This record gives sequence, C-alpha cells and structure tokens, in this order.
Amino acid sequence: MKSFLLKADHLIEPLRHIADKFATPLLYLGLRLYVAEDFFRSGWGRLKDYLNGSWETQLFLFGMEHPVPGLDPALAAPVTMVAELILPVLLVFGLLTRLGAAGLFMMALIIQLTYLEHFQHIVWMTMMAVIFVKGAGVISFDYLLLKWIKKEKEIENEPTENCCAKSR
Repeated sequence: MKSFLLKADHLIEPLRHIADKFATPLLYLGLRLYVAEDFFRSGWGRLKDYLNGSWETQLFLFGMEHPVPGLDPALAAPVTMVAELILPVLLVFGLLTRLGAAGLFMMALIIQLTYLEHFQHIVWMTMMAVIFVKGAGVISFDYLLLKWIKKEKEIENEPTENCCAKSR
C-alpha cells in the first residue's frame, strides 16, 4: 500500500508543480479581483450620490439602515466611501495588499454583524483572510517591489574589489 501511495504521489508531482507555478497565482488574483469589484462598485455608487447631490441618502443609510457602531453617520459615510474606493484599487494592483485585505476584512465583518442573515460577507472575509495570510502572490506590485528591494540589498551588501586590500 505504501508503495502504491508513493507511486501515486510521484505521478501527481508535476500537477502540483503546475498548480504552484500557475494556478495559485491566478487563484490569488481572482480572489483579489472578486472582492475588489464588489467593494469598488459600492464606493462608486456612494461617490455618485455625493456628486449628484444625493448625499443625504448615504447619511440616512449610515444613520438608520446600517449604522457603523461608534461612528456618526456624517463621518462613517465619507470614510466608508473613501475606503471602498481606495482599498479595492490596492487589491487589484497587489500594492500594499495585506493592508487592503485587512481593511476590507474589517468592513465585511462590520457588514456581517449588521446583516446577520446574509452570508456573502463571510465569503468575502474568508477570501481576504487568505490574501492577508498568504499575500498577493507573484501577480502583484508587492511581489515586484519586494524582489527589487531584495536585489538592491544584495547589491548594497556585495563587497567591493578593494574592500579587503591592505594599504601599503
């Protein structure tokens, strides 16, 4: 039996490699894009209300429909709008991704606590928890920046040709 399992494991090793190389980065990108789209669309709607002179609708919603605990609607509405416009953009580009994921996780948590009968927010929280824990993956500016920073640090730490030469 052990021999069979080892052979089976050996056979699927190329599939694991392909998944690690291609599927995992696409999965992380998909998670980021899915959640970003929902939150950005909400923020865009709030911005349109503000620009069209319908901001009272948002103040009503934050005062009566879904109040944010401990925040005045006059503060909660614009803060939420700005967060819903900025944090999803961070996710899409994979820039400061963990910060964006943490912020959207907290927003989804507040929404979930407000609307206990809806479970979509739990899905969003799970997706953002994965991104927070694992990072944005290789399809992100975070990855490119970290790679660049590490390369710069290596160049900085390389000894120069004359560093160890004795003075005469």
